[in-house]
Amino acid sequence: MRRLVLVWMLWSGLAAAAKGRSIAVLEFRGGTAAVKNVAARLAAIVKKATSRRVVDPIEARRLGGVGLDAEVARCGGDAHCIAGLGRRIGVDDVLLVGVSDLGDVILAVQLIDAHDGRAVGRVADSFPAGAEPDEAMLEAFLKRVLPPEDFLRWGTLRIVANVAGAVVYVGGKPQGTTPIGSIVLPAPSAVDVRLSKDGYEDFRATIDLLPESAVEMRPMLTAKAGSAWYEKWWVWAIAGAVVAGGVTAAVVASQPSPSTVPVTVHF
Repeated sequence: MRRLVLVWMLWSGLAAAAKGRSIAVLEFRGGTAAVKNVAARLAAIVKKATSRRVVDPIEARRLGGVGLDAEVARCGGDAHCIAGLGRRIGVDDVLLVGVSDLGDVILAVQLIDAHDGRAVGRVADSFPAGAEPDEAMLEAFLKRVLPPEDFLRWGTLRIVANVAGAVVYVGGKPQGTTPIGSIVLPAPSAVDVRLSKDGYEDFRATIDLLPESAVEMRPMLTAKAGSAWYEKWWVWAIAGAVVAGGVTAAVVASQPSPSTVPVTVHF
């Protein structure tokens, strides 16, 4: 099996469709500088690990206008108030990150639906003063508040083969025959692709499919040795019979395909 180097084709329509609901990450601090940049770090993880379209704290301030941080503080964690800010920013949901210092550092995250003001998920945890949670800890934190389907990511595979009627197998499972439509697959993943058709050598490849991307591959199936009409044993049997009967074999050799090989033999 060979690993192909493919040209990645990003189709804006597919990429937009593959993205999940948009989410803004906002931060409120209760007079503490602990767990620095935690909102920005959480936004980066959401962007990397989920299908969400993410508005990080810097972009949120640009979209929400001057004084956004003060408005977040005035909301005091009220879901309807925060949802209003989310609508102003233009997102579907808000991930509100709260940091406070009560001896231990308390990190609280609330997921708020910006359309109806519901708090659809909450989680809080404590860390010793001076401790800094690593990326794995923050991702585990997010997985407790975001829906599991957010962490499913997808890519699109398009196969344009040089022959019709070839069976396409992806990951060992048949997907249909060529010509075939786009195939949506979990990503990131290494995808095994095989095309098979009678009379042709199997085409095999492994591609690396990235999230929210579309890949077009153009496999070239080649005829098996001995599959051309003039290489088949029965063609030469006919030719031998013609020669034995005193009739030239050139008639057989001039035929363009097996379907037109003459079957009438003169003895």
